[in-house]
Amino acid sequence: MNARSTLLFLPFLLLLTSCLGMGIQEPAPVTAYGQKNGAGSAGVHNVVPGDTLYSISERYHLPMRDIAVANRLQAPFMLRDGQRLKLPPPQQYKVKDGDTLYSVSRLFGVDSSEVARLNEIDPPYTIKVGDLLRLPTVTRKTMVASQGASAPVRGVERETLAAPQGGEKIASVDGERAPVPSEKGGQSAASSSSSGSSEPHGSKDIKTSVPKRSSGKFLRPVNGNVVSDYGAKKNGLHNDGINIEAPKGTPVKAAENGVVVYAGSELKGSGNLVLIRHENGWMTAYAHMDRIDARKGAVVKRGEVIGKVGSSGSVSRPQLHFEVRRGTEAVNPKNYMD
Repeated sequence: MNARSTLLFLPFLLLLTSCLGMGIQEPAPVTAYGQKNGAGSAGVHNVVPGDTLYSISERYHLPMRDIAVANRLQAPFMLRDGQRLKLPPPQQYKVKDGDTLYSVSRLFGVDSSEVARLNEIDPPYTIKVGDLLRLPTVTRKTMVASQGASAPVRGVERETLAAPQGGEKIASVDGERAPVPSEKGGQSAASSSSSGSSEPHGSKDIKTSVPKRSSGKFLRPVNGNVVSDYGAKKNGLHNDGINIEAPKGTPVKAAENGVVVYAGSELKGSGNLVLIRHENGWMTAYAHMDRIDARKGAVVKRGEVIGKVGSSGSVSRPQLHFEVRRGTEAVNPKNYMD
């Protein structure tokens, strides 16, 4: 087995657990988009204590991938206090008094018909103050060409993380319909009510109450031989979990009662991955599965099947990579299992 492959989703897990464990902070100063610097202009965020790439992406409604590419950040995406991050044009915009669909589109240099399609706005294309409009995502080529890059932040030596495909956030995005508007939209309504929401799409299920634990120890998620132990490896990397070999299709069980905060395969190397949040800040991770049988936001019980053992990602034979984290700290799963 390639030990390097077991570490590919570590930075993502660190970002997620950091975000889930922290309170909402006031944004650091950010330059105005558009009006002062022209259509499609970037913003700047000054990193403050407690910031992570994930929390910044959620604060400004930007994909982590876009921020990382714009600033040439490398895994594990550690940030320095006071570091200035360039922010690409946002994915979402909160409508202000006087805005029209056309003026918002011009502000960010995007097609107004595309903005209307993404937000399912029909003629006469009226938008209201407080509406949260989704904006077309800028391409990597445009973003890199139009923005400078800060020096990459180097942290602990770890395997490089491939960013999620398509700039996916942890929160899912709803499906879209496609009305086609004229070039100019209607005037915004001067109203404090909003049909949009300040919540990122799909984030509400992450706030599901975490159930109480049923035991002081975690259940072993699958039976089999441990083919890679927790700890340092000869190649200079560190396995933050254990890898358990088992036949393909063997049921993978939730180690304890909890809430599924991620279920997907966007992270190269980890394959099909599930993250479960447990009471008192604990988190477990299950990677390389053949298939996932749990959905994001679902409340699962100890012993409930969440997937099947497989060899997805960059491993050569069926196995489960299993991690246990206390806050952001990875611990040896063997010390916390029945």
